[in-house]
Amino acid sequence: MYGARLLPRILRLPRCTNIIDYTRPLNVVQDITFNSNKYSSVAIEDSYVKKFMNAVGWMDQSRTRLKLTGYFLYESIPENVAYHDWFEKLDLPDTFASWFIVTELHVWILLVRYMAEDVTLITNDKKKYIKGDGHFVRNCVIEALWADVGNRIKLLEGANPAVARKQVTELSEQFQAALVAYDEGLSEDRIMASAVWRRFYYLDDNARAENIERIVHFIRHQVSVLDKIPSKDLKWKPVFTWLSISDH
Repeated sequence: MYGARLLPRILRLPRCTNIIDYTRPLNVVQDITFNSNKYSSVAIEDSYVKKFMNAVGWMDQSRTRLKLTGYFLYESIPENVAYHDWFEKLDLPDTFASWFIVTELHVWILLVRYMAEDVTLITNDKKKYIKGDGHFVRNCVIEALWADVGNRIKLLEGANPAVARKQVTELSEQFQAALVAYDEGLSEDRIMASAVWRRFYYLDDNARAENIERIVHFIRHQVSVLDKIPSKDLKWKPVFTWLSISDH
């Protein structure tokens, strides 16, 4: 509900007749990706985490703290991921679309770890997923993602509110499809490589196999790192390191 109210306000911008071009270079928008102090947090002028904390305080309530955990987790991505390495090492264009795809992958890795904390019951040969704290944190991470996307769209030259909303809807659909593809890839490297090829390179026959292999290796390694975090440490701002794509 919070995200549903927040996004329309984020996208309420002055009218403009230009169309947002998601393939235009990021460097035309005042270093959106790489100036972490100004642009890479969930909000630009002031972090939504800080605003949320000021509104509710450090109340000792489980859901309040879990919500903050979700936002802190998301902020760890744009603040700590070396996007320029991903673009350079993997032959990706320096565009908003590339930024989103890389961010999306890291978000999915977080979701995998937290969803694993919830319970899956097997009854009558059927699996039943029981939503718990992991599912709640998952939703908070995704909420923070779309808040950040909305802020970055505001900075794209020629951002028209109607077009922006349409683009966000398209990104959301692509995001959901990517999550399903990556989930299926957890079972086998071949399936994961196919998902990476589709999402990062749009099934381009000219994509280099070694780039796809590097991403798959990174995924396996990063998932393993997060899997080693004890369950008791996951809820309250867990400490971990985002691995470099350059090391894979």
